[in-house]
Amino acid sequence: MMAPLTSASIVTNRDVSITTILMRHFILLLSAIVPTKANGWSWSPLSPAIDGAPRVSGQTTASIIDDSNNSCSSGVLLFGGLTGAAGSPTTNDLWHFEDVTEEWTKLSPEQCPRVRMYAASAMLNSKYYIFGGWDPMDPGSGGEFLNDIWSYDMATKAWTEEEAELPFPVSRHAAVAVGEGEHGMVIIHTFKGIFTFRNGQLTEQATEGDAPDSLSMCAMTAVGNKVLLFGGSDKTQQMSPAVHVLDTTNWVWTKLQCTHDDGPGPMASACMAPLSENQCIVFGGAALAPTGYEGGYGLLPKDDTWVCTLSEKNVEWERVECKEVPEGRVAASLNSLGGDRFLMQGGYDPVSKGTFGTPWILRKT
Repeated sequence: MMAPLTSASIVTNRDVSITTILMRHFILLLSAIVPTKANGWSWSPLSPAIDGAPRVSGQTTASIIDDSNNSCSSGVLLFGGLTGAAGSPTTNDLWHFEDVTEEWTKLSPEQCPRVRMYAASAMLNSKYYIFGGWDPMDPGSGGEFLNDIWSYDMATKAWTEEEAELPFPVSRHAAVAVGEGEHGMVIIHTFKGIFTFRNGQLTEQATEGDAPDSLSMCAMTAVGNKVLLFGGSDKTQQMSPAVHVLDTTNWVWTKLQCTHDDGPGPMASACMAPLSENQCIVFGGAALAPTGYEGGYGLLPKDDTWVCTLSEKNVEWERVECKEVPEGRVAASLNSLGGDRFLMQGGYDPVSKGTFGTPWILRKT
């Protein structure tokens, strides 16, 4: 598995080369030259009090859905993440973003999972599940990859370690919930394939079609009964521009064709959230400089926002035009708040080595 896309792979005492910075701005300039644009959206930052919002990257999140109205969010849960640059602490804090007040609150359950980053998570039947991840531990130790599964019950406000475990330790994977009630399940994508989790049982799921094998650090969300996966990176640090869709009614993967050559391009560690039954929103991620990965120095953070529209065989990308946009970043989170509103939190800039804490709201105007 390849090195992470955030500060964990970057030596902090080395100056960023002028060449890398120039390449970053050159690629960002090229990314703005696209013929297809989506208007009517706006980004706006919130202003939390000092220490009033999680300043992390590589965290895991899930929207809290009101069971009485599945299109209505009651906020966001956020767990874990890296609190700064390389060597900084990793946390096991649990935060709740209240949709109405637009404020973060740190929760204090008695028992909680160990610290970690790059876990996968999903909300299913009022429980917030996290799967695996990576505990960097002491600097230089290599840390420990995890295979445990935990659930946070929204009713009892308590964590429980599930009996089931992932069959191998893993990080930089992704999870989404599809369906609800007894028919609901969490789908977990790893570089080794697909697993499903339902009723406390983890099962390896066979699939057919053009699968995104060997990729990690993909952006993933559910649109209806389909799972949409974008981008990612393989163990040679090569990034993918592809969009794959998994139909959970027949477990067949389809690699969609781009209708125009104006999409985001190859990237990894973007964040994504569902917009409608055939659309999603994508922000950020990292592209590679022409010189390659360079131990993390060749990562170019993006500040683009995209609307991705799916059809049976094709995908169409529209770049969102906004007067104000968040700084480019990797390993952030993007969650639906309902009503065409989205919350982005955290993330890391591999060029400036900055970790972000200001919440941003994206809304349809």
